[in-house]
Amino acid sequence: MALEFTTKQKLQFLHHAELAGHWYCNNQNTDEKPWGGIADSADKGRFVYEYLLHKNSARGMGVWGQAIGIMNLYDLAYRIPAEAGHFTTAAQLGANYLKTLQVTDFRLPKSIGGFREHTPQTAESYPRDAVTGGFGLCRLFKETQNQEWLDHARLFAEWWINHGTDENGWPFITFNLEQQHGHNRGMDVIGEESGAEFIKGDWQAGAAIFFYQLYKLTGEERFIEKGLEPLIQGLAQIYEENLGKPVTEGFHGQVPISHGNDDFALVALICAYRLKRDRRFLDLLVERIAAQNRLMDADGSYPSFGGTFVSGINNLEFLKLVATEKLNLEVQEVERCVHQTAEFGLTLQVKESTDLRLLGGVYGQSSHDIARTTIHHRSIGYSLNFYLRLAGGSEVPTFSSYGW
Repeated sequence: MALEFTTKQKLQFLHHAELAGHWYCNNQNTDEKPWGGIADSADKGRFVYEYLLHKNSARGMGVWGQAIGIMNLYDLAYRIPAEAGHFTTAAQLGANYLKTLQVTDFRLPKSIGGFREHTPQTAESYPRDAVTGGFGLCRLFKETQNQEWLDHARLFAEWWINHGTDENGWPFITFNLEQQHGHNRGMDVIGEESGAEFIKGDWQAGAAIFFYQLYKLTGEERFIEKGLEPLIQGLAQIYEENLGKPVTEGFHGQVPISHGNDDFALVALICAYRLKRDRRFLDLLVERIAAQNRLMDADGSYPSFGGTFVSGINNLEFLKLVATEKLNLEVQEVERCVHQTAEFGLTLQVKESTDLRLLGGVYGQSSHDIARTTIHHRSIGYSLNFYLRLAGGSEVPTFSSYGW
């Protein structure tokens, strides 16, 4: 089975991505559409994190989702030129809010460059979430060539290397930006267990994508040596230590090998392979792609929050690697999984509501995406990326080693 789709299917994919982009724009806090009707909000430019339909409540976006929204909107601007101004205006407005989350206070020398998790007043940071903010900074510099964004990206990289990671270059679970120290317990987050001790997992290594992209933008080897390499070596060790072991269910911080959503660890491994051409990395990649796809249900869904679309993106990045490197690898099963996921994922989007909180939104936050209680940016943002790739056309650099 070749990874081919009909013209109608590609139009459906592009429609999904466009509607998802409009969801970001329609729910962004702006001067024209202020949240709650309150003008002069410090949330200007902020996107929405989630709508809990069963509780009639919502949350504003944190650092990682803010960056995803920005990157996706730039991707859409290239693919849908007629809407480019609309999408890039929202992306730039979102970028200004993202900037307010980065610490630049000289009184906190060990926190300068780090990102606050939720708001400009949040004391703590999840470094793996924060590094997605770094993805956003790299993309902003790529799109605008404004030196300010590269300066912010460098600032974050220095914080990560010197303070946000342990002596082995592995990220802390949490970093308290006010107390200026990191640890491996969860912070107090709505809907999550507070203070629980997290374990080292493959999902943290997805951070290496930032250093790959920053290296591509600057050509500076130190970002590979100090940033990417410790993460990839740690990831390879986790994979090798768990070869042949039974699959254990659990989300980030609960199990060493992710059950569905690996937070783009496999994309990070592809980045490393393309840089180093290390056969060890390729062998691990092939094994882990196969293991990931054994978790897929017959309908095309995967376990874990966001697992369906993260796994789909991993598969697409793998297929692109095989094609561009002309690797002699069997990919029929990977292609079959992509087809199944593409078909299933379209059923998760709200397409007929007149409520702008819902229109274009995607149901998420349940394993195998069985629930219809939460409109969540995790599934919105990842599905937008997945379907924009499937629709074809221009390069989609978000969550990718390509296009940099």
